[in-house]
Amino acid sequence: MKVTLQPSDDKATLDFEAVPEVEAFFEQVKSQTGFYIQLERELKQYQKLTFTANAPPRFSFDFEAEVIQVFPTAAGCGTAFQLCWRPGQSEELDRKIKGRDDPDDASINSPLFKIRNMNPNERFRLATKATRTERQILLRDNSPQVLLGLLSHPRLENKEVLELVKSTQATGAMMERVASNRKWMANPEIQLAIVKSPKTSPPLAIKLLDALRTGDLRTLAKSSALREQVRSAALRAYLKRTGQKK
Repeated sequence: MKVTLQPSDDKATLDFEAVPEVEAFFEQVKSQTGFYIQLERELKQYQKLTFTANAPPRFSFDFEAEVIQVFPTAAGCGTAFQLCWRPGQSEELDRKIKGRDDPDDASINSPLFKIRNMNPNERFRLATKATRTERQILLRDNSPQVLLGLLSHPRLENKEVLELVKSTQATGAMMERVASNRKWMANPEIQLAIVKSPKTSPPLAIKLLDALRTGDLRTLAKSSALREQVRSAALRAYLKRTGQKK
């Protein structure tokens, strides 16, 4: 999602890559009755903004939100917003996401409905050749078979691989597959996610430790959430790299 604040400071746009990404964003927003984003400059508390959420090919949705807290950061200003929706606006959003506002716009979400009507084997076959929009839908599939199929896609992007590795539906086989791909494993975030995942076998996680950044090793060595076998190995690797004694 790309955030653009207008010069007037009373309007902003949220540009998404696909409608499923919009749906996932608003599911979280509605459950929390608000959202947190990074802005390039500081706004006043209680200031109201009009947001326009856009996604290709023609999705557009306007809503209002109010600044409730500002957190200055090195990258700008982290800003928390509370929704100020008018009655019926949530239903309006649902209709737009499902392509029901205009019969001519039904094609916007046709991949979503098509995929929902497929069985796991059909979704698996689609995963190996899916478009970017279809992949955004399939990344949230609850079938490990389908997620494994996505890993066979020739144009799968690093951010998609990272989402797969972090998925609650991930399997040990998926971790082995990702770890065997040199291109994906050149990405430090993917390396770290595999080591941290409880789905990764301890021998594989420990094998990957030497490739991690020193800061990541230090964090893993202190993590109580990490399996003890992997945490201890991370500590040994960190001490060896920094020349310290245990």
